Amino acid sequence: MTESSNTRPEAQPASPWWMRLAAPILRVLARALLASCRIQRIEGASHLERLISQGQPLLACCWHQRLSVCVGHLLRAREQGLEPGFLVSPSRDGELVARMVSGMGARIVRGSANRTGAKALRDMYTTMREGVSPILHPDGPHGPARQVKPGSIMLAQLTRSPLLPMSFAADRYWQLGSWDALIIPKPFARVVITIGEPLTVARGDDIDQRARELGQRLDGLTDTADAELGANPRRERRRSG
Repeated sequence: MTESSNTRPEAQPASPWWMRLAAPILRVLARALLASCRIQRIEGASHLERLISQGQPLLACCWHQRLSVCVGHLLRAREQGLEPGFLVSPSRDGELVARMVSGMGARIVRGSANRTGAKALRDMYTTMREGVSPILHPDGPHGPARQVKPGSIMLAQLTRSPLLPMSFAADRYWQLGSWDALIIPKPFARVVITIGEPLTVARGDDIDQRARELGQRLDGLTDTADAELGANPRRERRRSG
């Protein structure tokens, strides 16, 4: 992800040496892992193809748990003309993510849904006017898992861009101990990708109602993909006690 000239990040602390070393290594590992995945089917591929052919920015959405393959698929869609973008937290952890994905073809917008939400929306809006299509995780960056926050809906309403829900499942995977129990497919895993019909948000639409609708669509796509491969991952981090 390279940064837009109109969405310059706020001053960041100097990156430690290990971060400058780790980012390219992680990038190579991520590319190799995604390349090894055996994609069995892409349901709803025509929805993404149609929006790209129309030449308008879109808002690709997936649950935070399902980011890995969804992001990889959208980055590959650059060959079809998509210019993906990504919202990255202005924290030290966010700096590692930004460095890791900066060479994978997406534009970075630095911001936090919790601390700089309004600024992040403005920067994302500016970036979209340049033709960038942001990749959003509506329940992130800290959850609760599978609960759509209003920011994604507000951005769709502001920009009049369609929300494109998507998900994936893998038959073999790791799950991290993070709040979302992030799924990472194991090498050579079989993968199914599901893409739903675009959801538009008009000026007068109720934000909460549209958020519930987006959440229902994401859950449906996720359940469909899991059922096809017989996957049964944890929905979120196990709670102690």
